[in-house]
Amino acid sequence: MEPKHLMQLAAILDSGSINAAAVQLNVTQPTLTRNIQTLEMQAGGSLFTRSRHGVKQTSLGATLAREGRLIAKAVWTAQQAAIRHNLGMKQEWRIGVGPLISNVLMHSVSARFLQNHPELSMLIRVDTPYRLIEQMQNEELDLVISPKVISATTGLTSERVFEDQLAVFASSLHPLAARMDLTLEDLNHQSWINVGTYARFGESPAERLQRAGVTHFSTPVALAGDAIVCLQLLKRGEHLSLLPRRLMRLVQDDYGLVELPLALDFGRRDIYFWYRTDNQHSVLIQQMREAVGIELSL
Repeated sequence: MEPKHLMQLAAILDSGSINAAAVQLNVTQPTLTRNIQTLEMQAGGSLFTRSRHGVKQTSLGATLAREGRLIAKAVWTAQQAAIRHNLGMKQEWRIGVGPLISNVLMHSVSARFLQNHPELSMLIRVDTPYRLIEQMQNEELDLVISPKVISATTGLTSERVFEDQLAVFASSLHPLAARMDLTLEDLNHQSWINVGTYARFGESPAERLQRAGVTHFSTPVALAGDAIVCLQLLKRGEHLSLLPRRLMRLVQDDYGLVELPLALDFGRRDIYFWYRTDNQHSVLIQQMREAVGIELSL
């Protein structure tokens, strides 16, 4: 079988028609039809059926299209690597970070790290921690900096880089910000911003609040894969949010935020380095750890 034919099959099923796929792939419709006929002959069965509503995959077609998508992804990754090489990104180190770390820590850590590695190019990918771990296992990343998530981590090493504790943050304009005698009851009937909705940290922010004893609250905004929206919304003084204390101390003044003085335990949100057990970048990992430590101590 030709890998190109598998990719073309995936394009047909994803676009819903041969004509649409031909335009997308920049080939003629007769050529695409012949290639699929060849693939069906080699596979020994029909790959999809046609109707006025488009094409509908068969079981065999779905299986082969799945392989075609993997091939297309590998080709795209190789093309991107070649582009980065031609742009002068010779020695690439691929790092994945969660949204909050990206917004509050990674810009300064990257600048400090690259001062000692002018020959290095960093590819920084921002995504939910769970997806980053998957990308690490697929060898798309060399290092992930994130909290622990519920994920299969076979062949990966996790190393705690710093401890952190969840706390309640609000704008200095929020009605609760000026009070020093806050109790659990004050958190009831408040409006919350939920960060990390699909991060799979074990417990969602709502579950953490409930476990601490907060029973009545609303969550008008829930975020996945983003943190800057939370920080900007908190500035308005209308919401509360459960966020990691140590990370927030880096930027709370920039956004006019304060930690509410509460004698409550909302749990930990420690940050880890994740890397493959056979990782060849141990020196870089050590130096990245040092760069993170310096930024957190400033």
